[in-house]
Amino acid sequence: RPSPTFRLLAGLAVTLLALGVYSGYTIVQIRSLRALQTGIIDRNRADTLLLLRIQNNLNSLALIMRDMLDTDQPYPLAAWQPQFRRIRSDLEDALAREEKLSPNERTPGQRRYLADSFRQFWDALDRIFDIAGKNQEAEARTQIRMSLQARQAALSTAVARLLIANNTSERTAAERTQELYAGVERNVYVFLAAMLLLILLTSLYLVHYNRRLFA
Repeated sequence: RPSPTFRLLAGLAVTLLALGVYSGYTIVQIRSLRALQTGIIDRNRADTLLLLRIQNNLNSLALIMRDMLDTDQPYPLAAWQPQFRRIRSDLEDALAREEKLSPNERTPGQRRYLADSFRQFWDALDRIFDIAGKNQEAEARTQIRMSLQARQAALSTAVARLLIANNTSERTAAERTQELYAGVERNVYVFLAAMLLLILLTSLYLVHYNRRLFA
């Protein structure tokens, strides 16, 4: 009678091959999940926090400009300059951090637009304080009303759009993560069923061969 050794070794090789293929596939999927979470989700969340920080500073600027336009205030316009200086320092720090964490989907034009808009805002603010320093506070308030507030509103809109884009990207990444998890879970069941079937066939073959041998 032919020896069953070759068939048993072939079954073992198939089992080990299936196990190796599944292990490699699982490792690749886990690495994809890790890269997706650290590269997109966590980065987007950190970037979103910085954008919220920038937006809060912009809201503070709007409140300060509203107080500057209030003619009932007994203070000259130069009295608000230290507050602008403090907010500007915090904004520049937040913008520098945000630029490093900005998503890859953001185009260079979008990054340049945000930086240029802030630069134009600070230049306009410096000109207004120069006008106020020449005892032309009425003209300075007119420039705040006509130019500076519009620039601040445009900046707030730009930051809000970036926040919406971040939320959309994070939601897409979360859906992709769920798909990967579902795929890994499905493949676990498929691999388990295949292994059970292979073990069952091998066991049936051994039982049948042993019965014939003892017969």
